[in-house]
Amino acid sequence: MKPAKEISAVKLPFETGEYLITWQVPDRKGGYTSIPGLLTVDRGKYPTGVLYGDLPIEWVSEGAPGVASFPQRLAFDVFTGRLSSGAYVALMNGEISYSFPGSGRAVGAFAALSLDAFDTSDHRKYASIELQIEGLESVAGVAPISHVKMPMKAGDQPVWEATVDMDAKFTWSVGGLTMTFSYDYSVRALDGYEFRMAFGPVLRLTSDEPQSVVDWWLEWVRPLRQLISLLTGAPREARYLLAAVDEGAPRSHRDQVFGWDITHLPVNSTRAAVEEIRSAVNLASDNLSLLDLLHAWRGQVAARHPLFETYGAMATATDQHPRSRFLLLLQALEGSHGYENRAKHGADKEKYGAKREDVLARVRQLLEKTDFAFINKHLRREAQQGLDSALADLLKRLPDEVSEEFAKTDLISAVRKADTGQGTLPLQSALTRARNTLSHGSGSFEPQHLAIVADILERSVRSEAIRLLGAPLGAQKRAAEKEER
Repeated sequence: MKPAKEISAVKLPFETGEYLITWQVPDRKGGYTSIPGLLTVDRGKYPTGVLYGDLPIEWVSEGAPGVASFPQRLAFDVFTGRLSSGAYVALMNGEISYSFPGSGRAVGAFAALSLDAFDTSDHRKYASIELQIEGLESVAGVAPISHVKMPMKAGDQPVWEATVDMDAKFTWSVGGLTMTFSYDYSVRALDGYEFRMAFGPVLRLTSDEPQSVVDWWLEWVRPLRQLISLLTGAPREARYLLAAVDEGAPRSHRDQVFGWDITHLPVNSTRAAVEEIRSAVNLASDNLSLLDLLHAWRGQVAARHPLFETYGAMATATDQHPRSRFLLLLQALEGSHGYENRAKHGADKEKYGAKREDVLARVRQLLEKTDFAFINKHLRREAQQGLDSALADLLKRLPDEVSEEFAKTDLISAVRKADTGQGTLPLQSALTRARNTLSHGSGSFEPQHLAIVADILERSVRSEAIRLLGAPLGAQKRAAEKEER
């Protein structure tokens, strides 16, 4: 006997897999020819098409037999086709390649499946998108059920009730863009043997200016995924992405977007999942707008802030070597400190330059020419700034527990043990020496020791990023704290 299908809060219009299709292939004469083939849209892969038959090959010489060189390639903005089911597809930003006269392949950065036919040359513009990113519920900080009622003792009426919290919803609007977080749900109530409700988080964005899939992805979805990953301290997946020309269109009539990093596995919310994904920000209790945080993130990236340029890509990356993580995180902190204090550094540089010239003028009168030349060459030309001062400044803002964590690591102990100076090497100096050792190739450390310090550094970077996005002190502290398991 087949088990009952699991109830899902969100049902998508299309499934991943392989589809029979007829492609509209450019014929090199300004028109299109119908070519049969296959379309494959699957998680973890770029959307791919296969073409069979009389392909529009570019021949070097016509006649029998014709002569042509292979492979032949043709870049496209949009490449369309119709599925055997009657639906339509548009591959976007890709390339068609012909390996020999009867076989071709097309790969796109994205594919959109739709009930409506696509234009063969232009990207479709969408007024709104709907998506789900892992960890959204943890960031939101609200549950979809306000209270439940159930029999507690013998004699109570055997009735179970669940009340949906209509206030478990946020709507924010900034500069022509509206973002809404809410829970969608489905109910299995007519079974006679089972009664179930399932809830899933849904985020909707609507723009006054319709945008293509590529623009929605690059300008909003990818930064949002990086932001959610930052707030929750681990790479988070995009579960699905739907796009609508008319924001009022039902989910079944929205275009479904496929890409290599969209899983198409919408999930139901559970308390266990929310508690496992620990978010530094709680939108409800911190009184924050996710749209404001996203605008702040995009603003920092547009301004080329070093921390966001360096850590933005790291936020969604997996399987990084401890050495590279350690170096990149320190680079992010050093760059951030320099960026935030560039006005002060400019003044210090000017003051130091004047002082240096004054000292050298007096030294010139006292020393031989060769001695003066040595000092002039080796005396620092700019005021000292760098990782040491950046870390010292950072450690003052972080909770004391973070410094204690650093001090207990084998890496810091090894650096301090190797120090030939008097007294205990300051923590910021020990981290700087470890960085210099690795950068200059003058030594190495155990990967597991680097990994432990990199974990602490990553929490520190997250705390700094959250501060720069405008989150309150409580969120900054939660980001820096070690998670208790």
